[in-house]
Amino acid sequence: MKKIIITSLAISIFISSCTNGLYKKGVKNYDKLAYHKAIENFEKYLTKKDEPIDAKVKLANAYRLVNDYPNAEKWYSRIVNSADIDPSNYFYYGKILMNAGKYDEAKIWLTKYLEKVPDDFVAEMLLVSCKSIDTFKKDTTLYSVKEAEIPEIATAFGETPYGKGIMFTADKVSFKNSNTSTWTGRSYLDIYFTAKDENGKWLSPMLLKGDVNGRYHEGPACFSKDGKVVYFTRSNYIKKKRAKSSKDENNLKIFRAELVGDKWTNVTECSFNSDEYSCGHPTMADDGKTLYFISDMPGGLGGTDIYKTVCDGASCTKPENLGTAVNTNGNEMFPYMHSDGTLYFSSDAHNNLGGLDVFMTSYDERNKKWLQVENLNYPLNTNKDDFAFVLNEDNKTGYVSSNRDENDKIYEITKNDPTFILSGYVNQKGKPNQAIDSAIIEIHNLTTKTKEMVLTNKAGTYKIKLNAKCEYMVKSWKPMYFTITPPKSFCMIGKKISENFTANFELDQIIIEKPIVLENIYYDLDKWFIRPDAAKELDRLVQVMMDNPKLTIELSSHTDSRAGDQYNLVLSDKRAKAAVEYIVSKGVDAKRMRWKGYGESKLVNQCKNKVECSEELHQQNRRTEFKAIKLSK
Repeated sequence: MKKIIITSLAISIFISSCTNGLYKKGVKNYDKLAYHKAIENFEKYLTKKDEPIDAKVKLANAYRLVNDYPNAEKWYSRIVNSADIDPSNYFYYGKILMNAGKYDEAKIWLTKYLEKVPDDFVAEMLLVSCKSIDTFKKDTTLYSVKEAEIPEIATAFGETPYGKGIMFTADKVSFKNSNTSTWTGRSYLDIYFTAKDENGKWLSPMLLKGDVNGRYHEGPACFSKDGKVVYFTRSNYIKKKRAKSSKDENNLKIFRAELVGDKWTNVTECSFNSDEYSCGHPTMADDGKTLYFISDMPGGLGGTDIYKTVCDGASCTKPENLGTAVNTNGNEMFPYMHSDGTLYFSSDAHNNLGGLDVFMTSYDERNKKWLQVENLNYPLNTNKDDFAFVLNEDNKTGYVSSNRDENDKIYEITKNDPTFILSGYVNQKGKPNQAIDSAIIEIHNLTTKTKEMVLTNKAGTYKIKLNAKCEYMVKSWKPMYFTITPPKSFCMIGKKISENFTANFELDQIIIEKPIVLENIYYDLDKWFIRPDAAKELDRLVQVMMDNPKLTIELSSHTDSRAGDQYNLVLSDKRAKAAVEYIVSKGVDAKRMRWKGYGESKLVNQCKNKVECSEELHQQNRRTEFKAIKLSK
């Protein structure tokens, strides 16, 4: 019995020793950034032992850092309710939940994090995003997105147009004993070229010939206009030996190479690199000299910031941080400078759907500042990582990289023009349920100086598509109707998001001897001259006379009961006459016009002499009307 107990104890000690060994290996690999191996160690360790919490935290972080978000979510969910857990885990869990599209849950954990760390700008932005997620989907038609089915590739991203195809960064499926990245467990990244065949299918990718691709990571890259110079990202290594920083980290650098014949050679390191920090993701401005790139160099705002420098070969000026309008204390990555001066980039900190989203901005030369960044929204952006946006020369098609389907893949995109729809309803004045059939909707394109007309249907409705980059004036009318609603203006200039506009109108049917009040016809005290604001209203009556050439009207003016009866009669007659003279001056035959001043003889309410009334009631009596008195055959 004693022997059995001793044997069991020895086995227990042996198992415990092995378990602790797994934990120590996991910590060692985690500290070396060998996350793929660390995950194996911690997973095996935690199947045998449920503590310490540190193993679960490191496992959750490792899964997050290799972009295995489902497993990261599983392990964060197991640690966030632990006592004395670091608040940063609330933040990471919130981001992971956003990546899974679980925005309501993400709000809970981001809120908890901000209770502990109230001044974190990134968390504040992400929380705002969770609360307003529908705004990112307000126009789902602006981009068409489909996967670029490139054969033989495990993951692909960082594409850029080159010749008749694209250069891109990718890793292939690794085989036993092949050289693999300890971070991801996959093959190291290289730069490839591919193009489409005559049937539109992507061909098998080819490695760049020459000295660009080496033993470790290469890519992403950018190319000069003539295609003979490349700036590319590479792991910091000399021959086959990786160089380390003072913190024992292998950082990234940007190199330059030239195309000689069909091979890339003369590889030189850019002058702004350092062993102590990373530089990568280069993009060249249209001038062929200004290089934009990302770096976590000292003095930045966050994880990785976007910088710019001017290069003459591999010799470049001191990098300049683009500042707080573009960079945050999160990660800004994959800049792309379009020929029109628009800077596209990805960020996990600006207002977004989750993970990395693509944003755009441009530099205001007049005010010397970068403009407020704009999210390119869904479906170009998703709750996953979306990055490395680039356009072809046609400015309509291009590419974006995304892990929306788990692995990093390249997607072909097409930019669609925003659509603008104008619709509305025309009804009888004061009777919203009484639709007017065949009312004319007159659309003036003020930009192209053209005019279009449509008719309302039996339900009194209409719909028309407006052109982008144009300004419009819209009005409604119909023979023997007076337009109550004034013209409405709509401007599409500068609008980037599809939008629906509404313009409803009221018309008042013209019936013989039925008075119609002209709203907003005002005169200065004791005056009868036509003011500019009154002229606008009279212009609509001018239009009625033009549209109905057989119509004869009487235009009348009325006063309130204040002042003497005779005085009011004379004043109103002068005002009516002035209104008729204005209409005649616009080309209406004077024979078709009558005028009469009624003074205070036709009050519309109880406000007669010696009756106290409000100013509003008196105003009802101070009115200008017209009525049809004859319709010639």
